[in-house]
Amino acid sequence: MKRAGLLAAAAVVALTAACAVLQPPLDEAREVAATLAKYERVAALPAEEQRREFAAAQAAYEQTPTDATRLDLALALLLPRAPWRDDARAQTLLANVEAAPGGRHSARRDLAQVVLKLVGERQAAQRDEQRKVDQLLHQLREERQKTEETQKKIESLRAIDRELRPRRKAP
Repeated sequence: MKRAGLLAAAAVVALTAACAVLQPPLDEAREVAATLAKYERVAALPAEEQRREFAAAQAAYEQTPTDATRLDLALALLLPRAPWRDDARAQTLLANVEAAPGGRHSARRDLAQVVLKLVGERQAAQRDEQRKVDQLLHQLREERQKTEETQKKIESLRAIDRELRPRRKAP
């Protein structure tokens, strides 16, 4: 009987220890919420601290390329005004975030898709703005050319006028 009690106690201790070691991973939705909170916090940091966070995200992804580290790095690549900002690389990383197996809902995939859409829209807006700038530059060049031509005509007329002045005074 003592032996059965000891075995039961040992089993409980072993199961308790196993539970402590094998805790379930953080729920994916909470993980995504934590990722977004981290992005918001990092976006508010000074540039040097942002650089450290970016380096840490890059190192984590290179060491363990999971969807979670992929999202962290992609968001770090999208920090506003960061010199390492790289929309194309972020899009590549986000496009590789895998859907959950079996067609299940995936918060990581949803976040990646939303960010991909936002980056795409921002790039389209930038292309539109660049087209407008290019058009304005073209118009400016045309106006400068017209101004130069007009200036040349004025100079020609002044030269003609200077030539004609002495002739008018001669009679």
